[in-house]
Amino acid sequence: MQILSFNFFLYTISGMWRPIEWSSKCSNMLYSVFTCFIMYLLIGLMLTQLLDLVLVIDNVDDFATNSLFFLSVISVVFKAVTAITRRDKIVHLIEILQKKPCKAYNEGESDIQMKFDRLIRSYSISYTSLASISATGTIMGGVLNILEDQLPYRTWVPYDYTLPILFWITSIQEFMAIIFGTIVNVATETTVLGFCLQICAQLEILKHRLLRMAKEKEEETSRISLNDASNETGRLSEHILHHLCIIRLAKMINNVFSQVFFVQFFVSIMVLCLSLYHLSSHMTFADIATLIVYTLCMFLQIFVYCWAGNEVMLKSTGLSETIFQIDWILMPINERKDLLMIMRRSTRPIKFTSSFLVTLSLESYGNLLKASYSAFNLLQQS
Repeated sequence: MQILSFNFFLYTISGMWRPIEWSSKCSNMLYSVFTCFIMYLLIGLMLTQLLDLVLVIDNVDDFATNSLFFLSVISVVFKAVTAITRRDKIVHLIEILQKKPCKAYNEGESDIQMKFDRLIRSYSISYTSLASISATGTIMGGVLNILEDQLPYRTWVPYDYTLPILFWITSIQEFMAIIFGTIVNVATETTVLGFCLQICAQLEILKHRLLRMAKEKEEETSRISLNDASNETGRLSEHILHHLCIIRLAKMINNVFSQVFFVQFFVSIMVLCLSLYHLSSHMTFADIATLIVYTLCMFLQIFVYCWAGNEVMLKSTGLSETIFQIDWILMPINERKDLLMIMRRSTRPIKFTSSFLVTLSLESYGNLLKASYSAFNLLQQS
């Protein structure tokens, strides 16, 4: 799997993605055990935090603090379940990108594909570095809690964790859940970013093919025959099929990750306003180490989704501008009709959405920040 190799490597080390090339039953079974163990850690952390919210917490400040991490863990568990249950659909997306008509045919198209592949890898590595800083801040806060003879993160467990061995086993489990949860988060976000930029790459390749077809047509104008015209029409039909394939591919990506978009938007609004509320009233060193970097990364986390979706929207609507650059006036009527079909469809941008509530765009990102600030003000007044 060459496309999005780094992103699926992150999924692999998080336990959510068994490499496709693995054929040994023993290795597959061992990896399944590893996946179950990681899911046990994540679900265990989610349930113990939920029990703490329900059974123990009796004031607003503690509720806000614990809800902050509880919502993030819910998001991680949802992303992990999506990666596991929709594996076949994700593999199918990769196969479509590696086959005709999406596959690059010549050096120019290969250069476009390589440019976007390098861009995806660069963004993914940079985002992974920032997420590592965030996880380090969270772990630092947990270590400070251990120094005070408390569990790293507030949870309710059905046993006496004051016994040294149980205390350290529980602490290690919580740290492992945070580390692997961070990897799942990064893998999901960079994979969505990667698929969005792959759609952009396909749109760029389609533009390249249209411009190349027009250039070759001009060079062959002096020796055109009826057979040449039919071949040109056939090539234009292939470009129409490519455009439709891109649209279908975007819909399939949206279907796989639409629930992730919705959960991420909801969790981001709640986490952002709870983080700001907690920092505005508690400015201890432990809170700074745990929350400030975490909050900034949460801003970036949702920005990655919105920016990627916005890029797809811009690239898809920009296709009509490329067609205007073609000397289409000299084309036969049937070819002009085919180009008009592409132009009319490109006036409707390709959008990644979840129901009618969430659309991945920079406008949605601005609306999310406004909603978070409104919720923050409401919490302060209450």
